[in-house]
Amino acid sequence: MNDHTGSGDELNVSGRLKRLIKANQSLANLESLDALLPQLLDLAQEVTGAEASSILLYNSERKVLEFALAKTEGLGQGTEQILKSCVELKLGEGLAGCVAANRQPLIIQDVQADSRFFRQADLHTGFCTRTLLCVPIVYGDELLGVIEVLNSKEKPCFDAEDQELLDSFAQLAAVAIIRSRLLDTQLKQQRLQVELEAASQIQSLFWPECPDLGGGSNAWAVSLPAAFVGGDLYDLIPMPDGSWLAYVADVCGKGLPAALIMGALWTRIRSEALAHGEVDRLLERVNHTMYSLLAKEGFFATIIIGKYWPTSGRMQLARGGHLIPVWIVGGDIGNVPDMQGIPLGIIPSPDYQTKEILLEPGQSILFITDGVTEARNEQDELFDHRRIVNCIRTATGPPWGNCLVDAVKTWRGNAEASDDLTILEIWRAPTGVG
Repeated sequence: MNDHTGSGDELNVSGRLKRLIKANQSLANLESLDALLPQLLDLAQEVTGAEASSILLYNSERKVLEFALAKTEGLGQGTEQILKSCVELKLGEGLAGCVAANRQPLIIQDVQADSRFFRQADLHTGFCTRTLLCVPIVYGDELLGVIEVLNSKEKPCFDAEDQELLDSFAQLAAVAIIRSRLLDTQLKQQRLQVELEAASQIQSLFWPECPDLGGGSNAWAVSLPAAFVGGDLYDLIPMPDGSWLAYVADVCGKGLPAALIMGALWTRIRSEALAHGEVDRLLERVNHTMYSLLAKEGFFATIIIGKYWPTSGRMQLARGGHLIPVWIVGGDIGNVPDMQGIPLGIIPSPDYQTKEILLEPGQSILFITDGVTEARNEQDELFDHRRIVNCIRTATGPPWGNCLVDAVKTWRGNAEASDDLTILEIWRAPTGVG
């Protein structure tokens, strides 16, 4: 008799262990919580022989247990929604809350006689809880939730063997939840990567191909965001009088917010350009229309703008807090007249100055952003203006911008780009060269 009973117990335990192994195999193939939780509860009820089961996940921000899923024999599908909408437990509240707070399992033979029992769940659903086994779901030091089974069908109450099995099952559940969370994070990162790549492609549409300016004049430009997208902007706009409006602007900050402001600034300059012949008046108008947006969001933008006549080399310049252009004369740096003017978006009605230079054949002018001068190497040293001068004196051009970009990249080495880098260059071919 004893031999026969022992053999039956062994078969019973063996069958449960097989179901636990099956649970492990099933959970290993699941990639989302929506698919995971129903499997968790089905397998929990099967392993312990329970009438009902539920899983409550811990909301660490609100510090409460929330019903994630419940399965109950004999009750409708609305049970789960009732529990989700009507029941949540603080740590230490109810039997599940005690398990979560103490991180220790509980077996209760007569739930109705236990003062800790949270009766609202039964009252809302019509279910009658008699016996209960509840174990915590913990990963490392992190509380993830609790899983509970209710009303043992095969014996008067759950026992230590059920607890051991469900505890092992909860450990599998913890790994599966963390895995699901990591997969979800990975998918979100992949989606973000795709969205950022799309944003980068869209932003590149704002940067025109450099046109043939005519009259022996040429243009070259590059813009390299520090992230996928950035706040630097350049443009070349043909004007009705045969001149070209050329500018480089730098919205403070980098990334998506700066890129959105950049798009608005590009649109505003394009819409105002043909109505204003003088570049100082154009900047005043652009600042007037952009001020409310920039100031309200805490942004500003620096800008250097020139109106260029290709046949004569005449260039009218205005500056809004931006770096002074680099004027290359005979392989060295020329002196650009000083221009006063504050960035766009600082005050509602600033004054801007206009200065003129004459670009002779063989000369270049570069509009740059501080992604050049403030590029940092691995020792956190700045590239600065002095190295621009050295680069021009030792390089060949035009376009000189190409050599300057290479020099900055070499200087930076393995250090990450700290800011967007943009260069717009206009040069006149030497006399006799097409």
